[in-house]
Amino acid sequence: MLVKDFMTTDVITVREDQSMLEARELLRSKNLISLPVVDDIKRIRGIITIDDIGKASPSDSSTLSRYEANYLLGRLKVKDVMGRNVVTLDAEDTIEYVAYKLYKSKVNALPVVNKEGKLCGIISRSDLFRSFVEIMGMNRACTRITVEAPDKVGVVAEITNMLKEDGINIISLVTLQNGDGTAQITIRCDLHNSGMDIIEQIREAGYEVSDIMTLDGLN
Repeated sequence: MLVKDFMTTDVITVREDQSMLEARELLRSKNLISLPVVDDIKRIRGIITIDDIGKASPSDSSTLSRYEANYLLGRLKVKDVMGRNVVTLDAEDTIEYVAYKLYKSKVNALPVVNKEGKLCGIISRSDLFRSFVEIMGMNRACTRITVEAPDKVGVVAEITNMLKEDGINIISLVTLQNGDGTAQITIRCDLHNSGMDIIEQIREAGYEVSDIMTLDGLN
């Protein structure tokens, strides 16, 4: 799955010459935590966050009135506060790369630019969570089977071949190396027309089935 499958294309932005007051009201009214800053042809110039505005605003202990505080924010420009070292993504980047960049950058969203460097979308942690739900098949009714197995070549092929021979559709499959020569294989599959015989087949092949869970699917 790629960035283009989950990014938001209708991106709310601000310009460098807009006031901090305008940026704050836009963030509040749209319930956002960050805004890309773009020029007239949609090239990324920076990014401004709700934290940036908080740092630029008078503290609660200030003797300034709300009117005076808003007046100061109205005089301050986005370009005076915005972050300029913006991490961007390409629409063809993979979802796992997005997760890595969000984690490393410690931000909640990243802008997506095209080959001309122009903004074409934005992807957030919420979009990443949505992709995880779809990748794991959590939005579909299924049976979740967890198998403990040796971490060696051919194990996944053997187990999935058993499901294939029984006509069982695999919705998702994830492996996790335990670091001790074993691995945990989590399979989400459709047992609607097959029953639970596959569980015994897996056990008879010498694997431990550590968990079985029937899921109705999330709305």
